[in-house]
Formats: sequence, C-alpha cells, structure tokens
Amino acid sequence: MERNAENTQINIVTISRQYGAGGGELGHILSERLGIPLYNHQILSEMSRDTGIRENILRAADESMNNFQANRLMEFLPAKERSALEADTVFNQKTLYSIQEKTIRSLAEKGPCVFVGRLADFALRERDDVMSVFLYAPREWRVERMMRLEHMSREETARKLRRIDRERRSYCKYYTGRDWNDCSRYGCMFNSKFMDLETIAAIICRRMKKGT
Repeated sequence: MERNAENTQINIVTISRQYGAGGGELGHILSERLGIPLYNHQILSEMSRDTGIRENILRAADESMNNFQANRLMEFLPAKERSALEADTVFNQKTLYSIQEKTIRSLAEKGPCVFVGRLADFALRERDDVMSVFLYAPREWRVERMMRLEHMSREETARKLRRIDRERRSYCKYYTGRDWNDCSRYGCMFNSKFMDLETIAAIICRRMKKGT
C-alpha cells in the first residue's frame, strides 16, 4: 500500500483530499498527535510574508485555475519583485504556483510536518521521507457531511462539491500532468466513509514513528 520502502524514515505527510472527505481535520489530528507543524492555509500566510501579496488575494486564487485572480496579483507585489517579473514574463498562475512550490520546499526543510493540499506531494516528489496520502469518500456521503458542517442546503453543498473537486482536478492536471485520482500518485489512499479519521491518523502515525 505504501510507496516508501519499509525502512525509510517518514518525516513529512502530504494530504491530498476530495472536498468534504476530511483532509483538513486529518491534518489537525496528525499535527496534534505528533507535535509537528501543520501547513494548510498557513502556506498562504508564508507566501504572503515572502512576496508582500495580501493573504486574501492569494486565497482568491488558491488551488484553482482562475486566471483573472492570478493576473490581478501583480499589482500587489512590492516594486522590486514586480519589476523583476515584468522583465521576465507576465505574472500568471504559473508564477504563483512557482512561488507556492518554493514555499512548500522551504517549510519542509525546517523539519517534520504535515501539508494539506496545494500539490505538496508533487512539490516534494524528490524527497524520500515523504508519505503522500489521498483522502476520498463517496459523493453523497461528502454532501451529507458538509451540509452538517457548513449548514447549507443540499443543492448548494452538491454544487460547491462539484466545483471544488473539478478545480482541484484541473489544478493537478495543469501543473503535474497527472490525474488527481490516480492511485499510483499516492503512498496511501483512505476512504473516510468506512474508516474514521482517528483510525486513519493512527495508521499514519505508526508509519511515521517506525525507525525512530
């Protein structure tokens, strides 16, 4: 089930996830159990500090192919960074992704941690100490779960689920050339309908602690 060799020490977990499957919550559980940093939306905070782009602007283009939002980002860069980019290329979604990938790699260098989303598994693909996880569940189960959590109607929730899954799938294909749902991309895949998040976290923790 795992891509990594049995005797490889795992220091980093990346979580790719379908909307509503519980990826963010799984990240929190792992972070608390292992006492290591969690990088989810925090990645955007780091990017904001590095570039000077306001976090709410970065959030608008997060994990999507919205070129209008990406093109707007140029005006929020400090003058030095803006002039460098203008001399090189039009600031677009690929430039934003490059900044994000650099941020992820920099955070990974600091030590053991958990990443949620943002193609962190691809950004860290050359490292041997990464366990890549994909969390999924049947669509109707995810709709029911998010209706309870976000207090939205079934129609609103189903529409949001389709949109976010579609955006993440397109985002992955565009930057990696890979199918988001391709099981060969991941070390482990878990169906959160049939295995609760605490149990999934326990399995991942046992794997991370091997060899310590």
